[in-house]
Formats: sequence, C-alpha cells, structure tokens
Amino acid sequence: MHGDRALSVLADPDQWARCRHESTALLDEGGVCLAWQPEPEPEPEPADGYGPAGLAFDRWGRAYRSYPRTGRVETGTRTTAALGADRPGTLCVPRGLAVDPAQRLYICESGAAAVHVVDLWGERLLRRVPVRDRVHPHRRPLDATAHRGGAAVLLTRPEGIVLLQGRRGPLRGPALHRPPGAEHLRPTRLADHAGVLYVLWTGPGGGPAVVARADGSRALTVPDAGDLGLAPDGTLVVARAPGLPFRRFRPDTATWVELEPLRPHGYDGGAMTLAPDGRIAYTTPTGIARTTSAATRYPPTGSVISYRLDAGEYRTRWGRLFLDACVPHGTEVRVSFLTTDEDTVTDALPWAPPGHGPSTVPHPEATPPLPSRTEFDGRLSASGALFRRPTGREWPWAQIAPDDSFETYEAPVQAPPGRYLWVVLRLRGTRRATPRVRGLRVERPGHRLAAQLPRSWSRDEADAEFLQRFLAPAEGLLHELDARAALRTVLLDPTATPQEALGWLASLLGLVLDRRWPVATRRALIGQAYDLFRIRGTAACLERLLRLYLPVPVGVVENWRLRGLGGAVLGTGPGGPPAPAVGGGAATGGALGRFTVGGTRPGEDGYTATAHRFSVLIPAEPTAEQMDVVRTIVETHKPAHTVVDLCPLGAGMRIGRALHVGLTSVVGPGAAWAPAVVGAVRAGEDGVVGVPAAGSRVGETSIAGAVRVG
Repeated sequence: MHGDRALSVLADPDQWARCRHESTALLDEGGVCLAWQPEPEPEPEPADGYGPAGLAFDRWGRAYRSYPRTGRVETGTRTTAALGADRPGTLCVPRGLAVDPAQRLYICESGAAAVHVVDLWGERLLRRVPVRDRVHPHRRPLDATAHRGGAAVLLTRPEGIVLLQGRRGPLRGPALHRPPGAEHLRPTRLADHAGVLYVLWTGPGGGPAVVARADGSRALTVPDAGDLGLAPDGTLVVARAPGLPFRRFRPDTATWVELEPLRPHGYDGGAMTLAPDGRIAYTTPTGIARTTSAATRYPPTGSVISYRLDAGEYRTRWGRLFLDACVPHGTEVRVSFLTTDEDTVTDALPWAPPGHGPSTVPHPEATPPLPSRTEFDGRLSASGALFRRPTGREWPWAQIAPDDSFETYEAPVQAPPGRYLWVVLRLRGTRRATPRVRGLRVERPGHRLAAQLPRSWSRDEADAEFLQRFLAPAEGLLHELDARAALRTVLLDPTATPQEALGWLASLLGLVLDRRWPVATRRALIGQAYDLFRIRGTAACLERLLRLYLPVPVGVVENWRLRGLGGAVLGTGPGGPPAPAVGGGAATGGALGRFTVGGTRPGEDGYTATAHRFSVLIPAEPTAEQMDVVRTIVETHKPAHTVVDLCPLGAGMRIGRALHVGLTSVVGPGAAWAPAVVGAVRAGEDGVVGVPAAGSRVGETSIAGAVRVG
C-alpha cells in the first residue's frame, strides 16, 4: 500500500502567483491570505524634536540615542527607560549614529562639522574627524551607517559620502548620484545592506521622498519619509512622520513589493533602526519602543483558483486534500473542486494577479490553464469545510515544530472522476485577522479499496462515490500506518525521530534523558552518545556535555594546573629581607629566598590544595533551572572522588576573545593599580607602565599597531 499514490503540490511562491486571485495576496514565505489594505492615514503630527536624530545598537544590545537639541548621546540597556532631556551636553547638534562590527561608535556632530569615533570596548574616544576644510567650509555630517568593517558618513554642502574605519580615514566613498524624481530634494539618511548603500532624499517641508541606491538606481517614492533601515533579508523599512505607519518593501528583481505596514505607537520622528533581535526600534519622547502590530485591515472574503492539476490518467478518482493553514478564531477556509477529462479549455477564466505581489509571472505560456468559465459556473462542487488533523502532518513520522502556527487540515475531493482537477479556496476573515494557507497537497489517485469488494456495490456512479468517501477515513489510517512501517528506520535517526520517541531511542544507548534539556539538545546528545562514552569521566567529556546544554564556551580547569612552575627561586621580593646564603640556613631549612623547595604551605596538604579538584567556568548568567541542570550533569559524569566548584562568570567575561592562561581571561591590572611614577613605585609591583587598551587581542596581526602594550 505504501507508495501506491502520488501527490500534486502547490507550495512554491511561483505556483501561488500563477493562480487566479480575488481579494487575496501572497505571503512572504509562500502561500496566500486575504489581501491587506492600509488603514486610512491620519494627518501627520508635528515632530517632537530638533530635526533628524540617531539611533544605533551595539553587539551587547545596548541602545545609543542622540539628542540634537540638548547636545547629548545617551545609552541604556533597557529601551523602555526614560532618558532625561533636561541635562545639557557638550556636543553641537549630534545627529546620525552607527556602530561598526569592531564595536566602534560613530557620532555625526553636525553643528561642529566633525565625526567622533568612540571605542566601546575601552569606553574611550579614539579620534575626532573634521569633515570641513578650506575647499568646503560649510560641509556637515548628517547620518552614518556601518559599512564594510567601518562606517559610511553622509555629508551635505556639498553632498557626498566618506568612509571611516576606526583610526583610518576619511576616505572617499562611492559617488552619490541623484535619482529620478529627486531634482529638488536633498539626501538626509543613509543605510547599508550587504555592502550596498541606500540614500533617502527628502524635501525641507516633507511631502514626497525618494529612496534609492547611492548610484541612483532602484528608486522608490514614499510620501512623508523621515528615516530608513534595511533588514538582513533586504527588506526596506521607511519611517514616516509621527502618527503615520512605517512602510515596508521587499526587493523583487527590478521592483519593490510592498509588505504590510507597521504601526509605531508614540513615534516622535527622531530615528528608526533595526534592533539586534530583528524587530524595528524607534525613538519616543520617553525612550525607545518597538513596533508590535500591523496597520492594516482585511476584506471579509477572498478566493484563490488553482491552475489545472494533472493526474496523468483519465477517469482518475482523486483522493484526499491536505492543507497547511493557520486559521485564527473567527476566520474560515472552505474548499471546492472541479474535474474534467477534456484536454482543451476553450473559454478559460482570465488570470488575476494577487493583491500584493508580482503583477506578472515569468513564462506565463507554461502555466496550465484555469478552468472553463462555463464549467466553473455550472459544475463546481459545493464548498466544504476542512477537518483539522489531530495527528499533524500526513507524512510518516513528521512533526509540527512548537513555534509553527500552521496546522494540517484534510478534506476529501468531492468531484467526479477526471484526469484534471482545479481547487478553489474560499477565505473568510475579519477586519483584523485573516486565514493563511501555506501549501496544499492532493492524492492521485485515491484509495482502491472499492476494487476489493463486490463489483455490484460500485457499478452505479453514485454508489461508487459514496463507497469511496465511506471507506476513505479507514483507508487513510491504514495507509499512514503502512507508510510508517515502511519508513521505520527513521526511528533510529536522532535528528528525525519524533519527539515522543527520543526517550525510547536513548534507552537503546543506555541513556536517560533529562526533560529539562531542549529537544534539539537531546537529539544532539543521542547523536554523540558513543563518542562521549569513549571519553567518559574526563574533563573533555564534561566540557562537551556542558557545551551541549549551554550554548556558551564552558571551560573545565583542573586545580593542579594552577600550581605554577616547580623548582627554587633565588632572591626575595623588592624591599624584602636579604636572601639566605646557599649552604647556610637554606641547607637546613630547605628555603631559598621566599619559596620552599617541596612540601606545602602551612595548613594545607596535597589533596586539599590541588589534587582531584576542578572548577567549571560558565561565561554567562545561567538561570536557577540551568544551574540545577548543570549540577546534575557534573555530579553524574564526574569521577566520584573529585570535588568541583561551579563558577558562573556573568556576561562580561569573553573566553577566547581576550588572552587567558589556564584560568584567567583578562590580562592586565585590576582597579587598584595606578599608573607608575618614576621613583615612587617599583616597576611591575605597584603600578602600570603605559596605558592599557581594552579589547586588544594578542596574536591577531590584523590590529598590530592599533593598540598599546602596557
């Protein structure tokens, strides 16, 4: 029974685009929904600020915001915290901000015609770069964006782009060309995507604005635009005047396809950017907020008519329809079918594009025809409801991901036998919600249990159709059981086996899984079980287990490695008593200088000092549950006679980024050390010679000369 039927599938965005759409639109990931319509836009509110401002995030999620009116740039890890606006700053009209991959903050001080470069690792100013000279005495920086390891800065009076990279620059950037439709506009904003710069051209009093590349190509007109940002997937987000929704556009060959606009509550017209979590962040009078909902509404109904599906054989009785859909409360999806054996369609329905999506499809002549208008009006089956499958997908051993909102629905194809099939989806939604259909699959042919029964039971077409539908549920269950049996080897694959079978699969390896572990981590543990068994009881095994559970570079350090070098040291410390003479007191006391040859320190023995003791270093801030799981892992997999110390180090420690020898991760003095003064301190004992550079990485020649040693 397994493999006795095939499937006709509609899932690819190109396939959905070739269907006929009525009040429906395409989903970004493929599929259809009701065609959204933008809400009526209110009158723009006056901007609460001093012109465009700046907003940027560093790799640690800290937000940096500029206040042009008060001359300040403030930072905070919590974007909901109110930032005071009554404290005057020392900057002269700071506007655009940017943070490059090396964690350097660029501040466009427009009033002073300079760009400040701040090292966020060391929290110090690297340099101040003037941008005006005798040739261009009125040049000002307006905006900046991270670009190719550094930053690109947008200038005005005259217009241009320069490049900065820490201590290097300014270098001449790409030429800035005015796009079509921007003859009376000026460049005000700059953004980068994959090394390509985009510029926003606006007018002094608002109105139409143009977004285009620096070379003037791919121009897009957006009214009342004030800022722009680009997501990693190339989606363009345009912030507009306060009170107006943000508009989004997806690139599609040489055009832009508009996506659902977003509602920014409380936007003050200052700045907008993409946050590290992928959401859109913007400035408000009290801090920083993120977009939460779409500023759209939906029509009450819509429909999608598929192109012709071919079974390959005439008089084919089609089987079941499987639909992957998300159907919120108050919405509905119903389905109808039309079949025929005619090879030609004389009066086919015309193609209608989706409400939002491509207006044309490539090679339309290759698209199978839509149904006949006459047949569609007279022989289309009545729309039927869908049944949600409690077991999920119909594929053997397939499971729905916990974060997947799409479920699988099923319906029989209620239509006469025929080689060709058309599927009609009717969507019904509310003003704020729409059903979404991601893909559909149709069995061809259906089950053949009726052939195993007396022929007289199915001689009449009506009896055959009833028998087909009556036996379909039981045959579907038998077919799925048979398919699971044929693919039972999937149960032995830890990456594909169902979640409920993980415990059984782990028992075959002698493992007992902890349900507090994430599912993906449990699968990885089963896949690496044999390799871990070979090194069980060692520090390497414990490290691998902890790194499987915690996605951080956990380190296991045995205390005996920290005993230092063996042997005697002649001499004493600076300012100490003179060293004993060799052959004198040292011969009887066994002491040479400050150190003792052999033995232990007073009150210690070899066991309590170093033997059979180790520390687990966790460079993160684990939760109470995670710490409990870590203790369980350590107690289960460490040698029974050893003693362990668990050391959560917090989020500030960077193992592998800074130099670490055995245990420590930061080379340099503590907070109690002060710069050395000649004649007042002993070099290497009480003070530091030179100025340390935080964030410097020893051994990386790419930054040689950029840091100071000491």
